[in-house]
Amino acid sequence: MSPALRLAPGGGDRLAECVEVFRGSAIWERYFAGGDRLQRALERAARQGQLWYALTDENAIAGVMRVVPGGFCGLYHYLSLLGAAPWARGQGVGRFLMGEFERMAREAGCARTSLLVSDFNAGALAFYRSLGYWELGVLPDAAKPGIAERVLLKDLNAGEV
Repeated sequence: MSPALRLAPGGGDRLAECVEVFRGSAIWERYFAGGDRLQRALERAARQGQLWYALTDENAIAGVMRVVPGGFCGLYHYLSLLGAAPWARGQGVGRFLMGEFERMAREAGCARTSLLVSDFNAGALAFYRSLGYWELGVLPDAAKPGIAERVLLKDLNAGEV
């Protein structure tokens, strides 16, 4: 059964909990293990008002996302980071956060949303495709040498793009 969730802006007071959301994931292992890079990125996102939490009724952080308004060429909202807590994976947290991400973009007047997914993250790619995302192209070595990033977009207003 999926938990009841609500979206809340992320602040700097719960960043350690946010780090734990990603610990042990494929993203953690490839990009963040062994340093404070994730902590610094989350701090920056919180300062810029780009960090969002999926909270349970008990106020536990079930998921985290970073949304950069106009982050794709100044045109579309860009999803920079998405994760579900280990205890909440497979319970609809990612789907909830993606729905909120797309709602934010629609309310801002965006015709599309954008994100990158790493070539090693087949599960994430399948998830995004199931939500209607399509591949624009591939960026080799975009964020880290040896890892290609797939640029994915979603048309929010079919026929109006």
